[in-house]
Formats: sequence, structure tokens, C-alpha cells
Amino acid sequence: MSLKDSLRRGVSRVSNELVPAAVRAAGEKVEEFRQRLDHLNRTLAERALPGDRKARVSELSLRRKARDAGQKDPALKVVDGKNSNKRAR
Repeated sequence: MSLKDSLRRGVSRVSNELVPAAVRAAGEKVEEFRQRLDHLNRTLAERALPGDRKARVSELSLRRKARDAGQKDPALKVVDGKNSNKRAR
């Protein structure tokens, strides 16, 4: 076995086995990091939005969804899940 053959085998092994494994591992870490940042962003947004503003955002979201579904100026009512559960008891 010549030095040239040994180098070819080594390079082939690196390019066929180690590089794809490293790329997969890096991709998994990037995805995990992206999910953590997304969770942090949602948590910060939840804390930054006052309660009365949340209700208005929910109402606007419902209106937009209804409009996108083809409804014309629906009479929507935002229902707070916490309060409706208390009434059912």
C-alpha cells in the first residue's frame, strides 16, 4: 500500500463518514438553538403585552381569520377561557 493510497482512503473516509455526520450534528444543534430562541421570544412577548391589549389582539386576530374565511363583518365575542370555566362550575 502506497502513501498515495493511504491518503486517498483517509480523505475518502473523512468525506464520506465524518463530514456528513458533523453536518447532521450541527444542523440538529442549530434547530435546537432556534427552538430555544423561539420559546424565549414567545415568553418575552407574553410578558410584555398587558392584559387588556391581549384581549384586543385576540379580537383583531379573530376578525382577520373570519374575514379571510369569507365572512362579512361577523359579530365576534372574545371569550376568556379562565372566566368561562368558572361559570361552568
